Amino acid sequence: MKTKEDFLANQEFVAWVKQPNEQLDAYWSRWMAANPEQKGELKKAREILLRVRYPEPKAAEGVREEILQQLLHDKKVRPKKIKKNSSVRLGFPIWKGAGQFQRIAAILLLSFGLGWWLSKQPTEINLVEIDPVWIEKTTMPGEKLQLTLGDGSRIWLNANSSLYFPQPFDSSERRVRLIGEAYFEVEKDSLRPFYVETNGLLTTVLGTTFNVRNQLQTTIDISLVSGSVKVSKKASTEPVVLKPGQSLHHEVASGRQKVASFDPNLVLAWKEGWIRFESANLKEVLHTLENWYGVKFMLKNETPASWQFSGEYKEQTLEEVLGSIAYIQHFQFSIKEKVVYLKF
Repeated sequence: MKTKEDFLANQEFVAWVKQPNEQLDAYWSRWMAANPEQKGELKKAREILLRVRYPEPKAAEGVREEILQQLLHDKKVRPKKIKKNSSVRLGFPIWKGAGQFQRIAAILLLSFGLGWWLSKQPTEINLVEIDPVWIEKTTMPGEKLQLTLGDGSRIWLNANSSLYFPQPFDSSERRVRLIGEAYFEVEKDSLRPFYVETNGLLTTVLGTTFNVRNQLQTTIDISLVSGSVKVSKKASTEPVVLKPGQSLHHEVASGRQKVASFDPNLVLAWKEGWIRFESANLKEVLHTLENWYGVKFMLKNETPASWQFSGEYKEQTLEEVLGSIAYIQHFQFSIKEKVVYLKF
């Protein structure tokens, strides 16, 4: 088992943290996948490298200029008196006879050497493990929310949805939890994959745009707009990789999954302020309207066995939308405060 000290002594690890590239990213990603039990120590070592900064050593005020002037103009250089509170004592008998170029070169060498020596000295590091605070952002029916996370990723949260995320993000990953529906624009970070947990599914991305819908809690639809995502069940090791324009439909109860193309104008309509239905059944229509307008529907009698509706609306009142649907589907409705009564 490697310790954090072992990682800190590994030149390739240090290079990966300080100056990452695709080759190093690929190597350490494979290493972490093969050694998951050692990710804890790796994360600690990475935190140390990211937090430690060595202060630049500086000479006492005016000393460097005085020494330089003496070296350039004096044929004989005598030691200067240094103030008692100074920790520097200098003498230069070895400079006698040295040329101007050699003197300047020696000064530069001494400066760089001193800086290097100080950087190599043991530094006391007080590394405190910070437990992240999980933040909850929730929208009520009829509400929508746009937010930007600490890594720069932007999220649009649909009505009646909740998003949970840690503050700050972990040093090796970015993980959020979603209930409901949200559209993600994930900022690329090759060192920290972005994970979305949704009702037993885990979506992994590096930098991309996609929509996750789990409004009814019985199905999950993950629709990829750009980039690439990997979707896996928590108990499964074989993920589904989506390409732009593809959507994964997952049934929560049975676990059945299907990949197909999707219509962005339909799936992303809510983000642009549109209500769009495409061969939607009664349950889907009512659920969408409940979330959009913040109301509840009550049925006064049995519903038709077959019920499908297609249509689109933007910036219209609930009365206007219901009037349009009622004309096609032949039902009556009444609205009392936040309750809508339907009669077929």
